[in-house]
Amino acid sequence: MIDTKAPPMDTLFSPVAGIAVDGRTALLFRVLAVAATALAALLPLGMIGHWLTVAPDDLAQAMRMAPTALGDLNAPLRLGAAGLSLLAVLPLSWGLVRVRACFTEFAQGRPFVARGIAGLRDFAIGMGLSVVAKPVSAMLLSILLSWNAPAGQRQLIIQFDSDTLIMALFAATIAALGWAMQKAAAIAEENSQFV
Repeated sequence: MIDTKAPPMDTLFSPVAGIAVDGRTALLFRVLAVAATALAALLPLGMIGHWLTVAPDDLAQAMRMAPTALGDLNAPLRLGAAGLSLLAVLPLSWGLVRVRACFTEFAQGRPFVARGIAGLRDFAIGMGLSVVAKPVSAMLLSILLSWNAPAGQRQLIIQFDSDTLIMALFAATIAALGWAMQKAAAIAEENSQFV
């Protein structure tokens, strides 16, 4: 007897066909999609707010600069520093916006569609670009912040810390996961054509 209510065989193996996702898991993915979008907007705003309000002593300590090398933190200097800091934040924000597509597809039970995989891949790229930009941004910030310092007190600071290494490893892991998902989707697509 043929079951006429069963889904066609080609939809069972198609990468665009949905898989069953329980309500809690779908809700979690939707919340993650919203959180990624909110974080993408809040990171640049928080960075700008930080530079507009940071106290000179706190800044000197955070940048590991001598307080005498810092000079006057006037409005143009603060805005320039905020702009340089955004070099490391904006790629990450872009990646967070793109990973939203991945979470949305996961919530709908479609983990192997090209749109979701591209979102995951772009998240890894954005994070990787942010990792590369972070030490460059810190170096340029040290030059900008000590530009008006007295002679002999200008500083060039190169920061490369364990947070940067961990973030690079995480970006590489996500990129590898995206690559594996892309290959799995291609195999599933190929298999669906044989049914």
